Amino acid sequence: MSSDQRLLRLEKRHKGLARVTAAINDLYIYGVYESNFPALMEKLNEAKDACKEELRDTHVEIVATTKANEIVKLSPSAIEVIEEFDEWQILECLKILKKLNT
Repeated sequence: MSSDQRLLRLEKRHKGLARVTAAINDLYIYGVYESNFPALMEKLNEAKDACKEELRDTHVEIVATTKANEIVKLSPSAIEVIEEFDEWQILECLKILKKLNT
């Protein structure tokens, strides 16, 4: 899978998870309240929390993939870009490059 395809897939995942989270947040508009459906809302809030965790992880992957693409497409000023990265960002980019090459 190319890095562009991976980035597109990650962006679609992020959008879908964000839509699920927003839909759960908007249930009160349709009269679905915690006081009316306590068990259902408990499960939905757990699902929303899980979606938020996945959103954070997906966002980190998107940023790392984007930075990895910048490194791969080295230009004369690439050394300056690499110098701006901190150690964590470089390690994340290297992990993604390894995944892309396998």
